[in-house]
Amino acid sequence: MEKTIYWREVSIYRLWKPLFDPRRKGNPPFEKTVERNRIREGYFKKGYKHLLRERQERYDFIEHHRGEFSVETMCKCLGVSRNAYYKWIRKGKEKISKESITEVLKKKIRTIWEENRKVYGSPKITKILERQGDFYHESYISRMMKEMGIKSLTRRKYVVTTDSKHSYPICENVLDRAFEVEQLGKVWVSDITYIKCNDQWLYLTSVIDLADRKVVGWSLSKDMTTQNTVYQAWTNARKEREIIEGFIFHSDRGAQYAAYQISELFRLNIKVTQSMSRKGNCWDNAVAESFFRSIKCEMIYLNDFSNFQQVFEAIKEYIDWYNTKRIHQGLGYLTPTEKEKILRNHVIKRAA
Repeated sequence: MEKTIYWREVSIYRLWKPLFDPRRKGNPPFEKTVERNRIREGYFKKGYKHLLRERQERYDFIEHHRGEFSVETMCKCLGVSRNAYYKWIRKGKEKISKESITEVLKKKIRTIWEENRKVYGSPKITKILERQGDFYHESYISRMMKEMGIKSLTRRKYVVTTDSKHSYPICENVLDRAFEVEQLGKVWVSDITYIKCNDQWLYLTSVIDLADRKVVGWSLSKDMTTQNTVYQAWTNARKEREIIEGFIFHSDRGAQYAAYQISELFRLNIKVTQSMSRKGNCWDNAVAESFFRSIKCEMIYLNDFSNFQQVFEAIKEYIDWYNTKRIHQGLGYLTPTEKEKILRNHVIKRAA
């Protein structure tokens, strides 16, 4: 392509024509010389302002005008090394790449945090990232979360709910804190807790299978009658899952569990052995207590409910998430649904 030569170039060429002779040893090509003289003679007016500036600004100038002039010419005119300029370019790209990786990580952290009701802290977010193939130290994820201004939105509040001052017979502590169970339908634990709704109390009863920590049954009631609490939760659990020989149903010493309706129900079922915690010892029913702590800190205390239906729907949604998506440290950071699948596949393999 023919190159346009301005009048300044023509003047320079006439003055220094002998030096442009390509036959002369060591002479640069004509076009390169013309370009260099265009810069020196003032055509490249933007450049002279940068000659005495910081090296960083010279590199910036070169980068922004690469489409107009060759890098080699600009480096010579601005008094910088071409190798140093390219090194600066590489470092800049590495920095941008590093920053983009950090931004991607922050987006992933925020997504995990928001998808899990904003209750996950750095330990669980680290585990979820590992599942996705991103391996980071927990302390680094914690630092990222602090920079982002996010944290686990949980508040702790405890209420004593067990009424053990009754005349019903008490069962022996058969379970004796043997919480590690490998068979579904072998051991269930249950408990009752209070939920404040406006000026009234509601009562949540849960039934959990120790093998996969799944909430297999639950009930929400406006009173503490045995029929509407334990019996209803038990009925719902039996619809969800079968029990096997040697089954244990463990609870605290509350009046609802010791009542005649429940004790007779279990006595007439030859598969069932009823078990109760020792007096004043919440650790004997730690798994059930842990579930209530989770649901209160991760959902109930973060909301203000105005009626029974709101509470019911919120609990239903939470328990569905708890069973299918919430990872549990006690299950090796699996969800109850994942653990259930593993246990059922193990049974099928043994049968085969």
